[in-house]
Amino acid sequence: MTSADASVRPPRWGVLLTLLAAVAIPALVALWRMGIAAPAARAPDASSHATDNAAWYGEMDTADRRWRFAILPAGEDGATPTLWSFDEGGRSFPLDRYSEADGRLSFAINATGAAYAGEIDASGMASGTWSQRGASLPLRFRRPQGTPVPPPADEVWGGTLDAVVQKLPLRFRVTTRGDGKREVWMDSLAQGAGGFRGDLAIDGNAWTITVPAVKGDFSGKLQDDGKLTGLWKQGGTSLELVLEKAAANDAVPQVTVKRRPQTPKPPFPYRVREMVFLNQADGIKLAGTVTSPPGPGPHPAVALVSGSGPQDRDESLLEHKPFLVLADALTRAGIAVLRYDDRGVGGSEGSPATATSEDLSRDAEAAFDVLRQLEDIDPQRVGIVGHSEGGMIAAMLAARRPEVAAIVMMAGTGVDGGRILLSQGELVLRAEGISDDNQLRRQRITQSALIDTIRESQADADEGTLVRLATEKVRAGLGQNDAATADPALEEAVQNGVRQAGSPWFRYFIAFDPATAIEKVNCPVLALVGEKDVQVDPKLNLPAIRDALAAGGNTRSTVEELSGLNHLFQRCTRGAVSEYDSIEETIAPEALARIRDWLLERLGDKELLSPEQPGQRTTAGGK
Repeated sequence: MTSADASVRPPRWGVLLTLLAAVAIPALVALWRMGIAAPAARAPDASSHATDNAAWYGEMDTADRRWRFAILPAGEDGATPTLWSFDEGGRSFPLDRYSEADGRLSFAINATGAAYAGEIDASGMASGTWSQRGASLPLRFRRPQGTPVPPPADEVWGGTLDAVVQKLPLRFRVTTRGDGKREVWMDSLAQGAGGFRGDLAIDGNAWTITVPAVKGDFSGKLQDDGKLTGLWKQGGTSLELVLEKAAANDAVPQVTVKRRPQTPKPPFPYRVREMVFLNQADGIKLAGTVTSPPGPGPHPAVALVSGSGPQDRDESLLEHKPFLVLADALTRAGIAVLRYDDRGVGGSEGSPATATSEDLSRDAEAAFDVLRQLEDIDPQRVGIVGHSEGGMIAAMLAARRPEVAAIVMMAGTGVDGGRILLSQGELVLRAEGISDDNQLRRQRITQSALIDTIRESQADADEGTLVRLATEKVRAGLGQNDAATADPALEEAVQNGVRQAGSPWFRYFIAFDPATAIEKVNCPVLALVGEKDVQVDPKLNLPAIRDALAAGGNTRSTVEELSGLNHLFQRCTRGAVSEYDSIEETIAPEALARIRDWLLERLGDKELLSPEQPGQRTTAGGK
């Protein structure tokens, strides 16, 4: 900030208010993703490769977003044609059933359930329809014929938001239509999400950019040094943002390949199968991958259950693929693994917007059941490994299905979601270097007010009423002497929080006590939490898990705190969420070894030991 604007900088209600999910990375400035084609492979060099070799280029409008695609032809090595999605961070997708025959361009992306079919006219333009998950959208492709792909913008302005737990570089591409009107498109580079349509208004040196799709806007002034200095506002959050003019042809995502040395690369010394299975209770098809050790079996097996929020089968995050790494380690050790896309992700059906943890536990149950039916799997030796919310779901499933042979709770929760959120709210901010007691007090008061308001209300409660009640609670908690009590941004921030907190998932999460399920689990349990986990605090959750296991009489359990590890089980410095991206390690080798060895002991190539047999017993809480 510069000039007089700095003296009226509003409080950072987005930081104080944000409700952090138990397992998801908290996004203080969240951008909605349509997920047209995710998941996908990251391009090694999206900009130069696609620009130089594209056979087709197309643009597709989806309400407040425009997607830019390029098709690269098959390589001389026999590789299939590839679709590049510039507005998903420059990701690439192998095309299935690709054809340019008989005046038609057509292809499919089997992994995501997408397909395209278009007619090629005399000018070489292909006009057709993109279809995916019941939706159909018009999409036209043209041959580049030596023109840049994608076309350059007239102007490009870029800057970086400091959202405490994450640095978010934003870019605004300005183009001029044929009628002379200027359009602007916003890209969030770190989040791999782009093409959000914006409205641009310029009055003298004052600029305003409004982006409806993300309910955000930038207001700034053009300074003498050529920079735009102002505020980005979104969901009650106000963050400083300085935009600088970039090269006019900077219209392609610049993809930086991060070192993720643990990510497995083919060929693999085991069998890999793609499969689709059915959650019969809800009528939802789920897509996944099974990796099996060589030989006919029967092999022991586990299903992997991801954390909160829509996740792909690899639990991909910041180019880490934790479930791919874990599946590879277990399969090489002799344990088959099924990992699957969550509802509404990749090749899986269903909507994540209305699903609760209970609903997701039925998806996990379907994965468990299909594993037991495979001919090379021993149905008596099938377990569940869940990360964070997935650890809680593993306990829920094992509590109602005595056939579950063993479960691993990786950073699984032991207390209700309300306590988790309040713990996260402080620990996350402290790990990011925020130690101001008054700011942390506001964070806790605001979160408590929202949680209590939702707990005390009915699911069909009017949003306006919830906002009023929650705002009253916040102001009462802050007290009249706190300047934030009268801040006009407070009600907007509370409204945004109510919208997040009013979802079916959130209501279930804050009400459900995992201890009620853990007490009913009779199979062997391994519960692990990293010492520096700021999302699932080991000091809060491990004692609760230990007590619940003991209360249920489970003497075949192991509860451990792993030294120096964070929520993703990476070796870290502070445990801060902002470290996840910079750490090259996906899962610490000692965590992989602990899970692998424990599962081999319980599920390995031998008959399962009964509870009375020696070698199977550990103490509830023992290491």
